[in-house]
Amino acid sequence: MDNKNRIPIIKRTRGYLIYDTSGKRYLDFYLDSGRAILGHRMEGITRVIKSTVARGLTADYPSIYDVRVYKQLKLLFPGAGEFRIYSNIDRAMAALSENEGKNILICDFIDFPTTKSKYTFWRPFLNQSPGYQDSEFFIPLLPFPGNFGPVVIGVNSTTGGLPHSDLLSPMLCDMLIKSITSLRHYFNEVDSKKWVIFESTVWERTGPYLQFKLTGNEYSSLFEKALKSGVMLPPESGIPGIIPMEHEPGQIKDFMRMVRSDYGS
Repeated sequence: MDNKNRIPIIKRTRGYLIYDTSGKRYLDFYLDSGRAILGHRMEGITRVIKSTVARGLTADYPSIYDVRVYKQLKLLFPGAGEFRIYSNIDRAMAALSENEGKNILICDFIDFPTTKSKYTFWRPFLNQSPGYQDSEFFIPLLPFPGNFGPVVIGVNSTTGGLPHSDLLSPMLCDMLIKSITSLRHYFNEVDSKKWVIFESTVWERTGPYLQFKLTGNEYSSLFEKALKSGVMLPPESGIPGIIPMEHEPGQIKDFMRMVRSDYGS
């Protein structure tokens, strides 16, 4: 069974809340595997889309947005050497494989690295070592909800060279720019003290990320209980949960009471 079938059919979203077809509301701890870490519709993104469309939906030609994207990436990662941007993860892996002279898969990238690794993911709101500068190639998991977003590869290696970036439509470039600028702004706004109340023996918390210790039927049971308490967890235990950047105490009260009552934490 595809574990995503555990997720109710979603009718609409608003910020960090999702609503099923019956109108029931859930606080989303899945957040599209991190792509919605700033919510399912980050502030200002609708205005960006309308503005770009008003200028004309041009094809994937060179545009002024290309330079702006790289400028924002350099501001977000000042220590990185260079960047490549590809239209999807398959294109990114093909480019990296060509550079490395061997087949590189997405599973070769280490999530939450504890030691220096050649290929790593970068997740926002983690102030830990090793960081993105300690890997030769890193993929930042940027807030870009949906699986149609471009993939960025940061390069710290001085050997070889990745194939040129793909040409992206101004629409995608402008959305990526908004994604990065919103993230940079949010770094100064987030209150990490809110995350402390989520300590539990059920998961290991690192910043806003929850790495689950339950697997199989135990995790399935936790997932269903969370739904009943108005919380959407990731469909699989191997996917880290993410504490929503914005939530009201009442929205997580029943969920955390259930966790502490049923799992002794």
